[in-house]
Amino acid sequence: MRNVFRFWIFFALPLLFAGSATAGEWREGAPSTTGRAFAASALLGEEIYIAGGTGISKPVSSVDAYDTIGDIWRALPALPLGLQQAAMTSINGRLYLSGGYTADSPGPDNAALYLFDPAVGVWVRGPDMPGPRAWHEMVGVNGKLYVMGGVGPQANRVFVFDPMSDDWSVLSSKLPAERSALALTVLAGEIYALGGRNPNGSPSSRVDILDPASGKWRRGPALPEARAGIGAAVLDGRIHVVGGEQVSPPRTFSEHNILNEAGTAWDSAEPLATPRHGASVTAAGGSLFAIGGATGPGVYTVFTVSDLVSIYRP
Repeated sequence: MRNVFRFWIFFALPLLFAGSATAGEWREGAPSTTGRAFAASALLGEEIYIAGGTGISKPVSSVDAYDTIGDIWRALPALPLGLQQAAMTSINGRLYLSGGYTADSPGPDNAALYLFDPAVGVWVRGPDMPGPRAWHEMVGVNGKLYVMGGVGPQANRVFVFDPMSDDWSVLSSKLPAERSALALTVLAGEIYALGGRNPNGSPSSRVDILDPASGKWRRGPALPEARAGIGAAVLDGRIHVVGGEQVSPPRTFSEHNILNEAGTAWDSAEPLATPRHGASVTAAGGSLFAIGGATGPGVYTVFTVSDLVSIYRP
């Protein structure tokens, strides 16, 4: 009987804990031509566009596109100026880039919106946001752009841009907990605001979910660790959260978590081989891509920017 019990434990324990881990593996793709962190990124077609980012002396203006099918890079027209901690998304076949720090910015004083149509190949200035933002995020839902988080005056306000009317508005309901260096992603028509940095500089594990149709917020399951500078994307109907940092004590994260199918908790998945924060995380073609970032947290960011392209396949 004792041997039977041991046999049951040996085979049953892995089954009991199977729900807490998800199989899959990372591999490395073609490195980017320029190492950068805190770049703006967006998926358009089968390409991931990477714009601006942190440079050693000042923000960079270069823009590159990564072909997720061919694993190759190509250069695109540069931004009108160097920008870091800006946000970018795609909608209706165009790229939209908002805010960010410029080389001469003493603070978050940039409210600019730029548009890029690949068919035209030129960055065009659009209408400014209702207020300046940096270290924020932006997503497209139902034909509109939503800007959340970051630093700037009244940074808990949510800006909404309608490309059809070419006009901005401010959502009546604010981000419940103000924070920067967060991640945004869209699942089943709802916007998930994940992690980030609190106004006092501490990292956050908070998850807030906005229903754009009703304008109402609800709480989601907290991340397993408080992290800022994370990346997030939806792959096969589930949210993946990758990397991140904390400043005190200084640490970068390799953690990779996936929201369970019930949307109530986070599973652990294969971590990044190289811990980093400020990476551009995007899902395309059944894979998850973590591009660039920095291996050192806080003040070490500019000295540790990465050209890595890490590709996760479930």
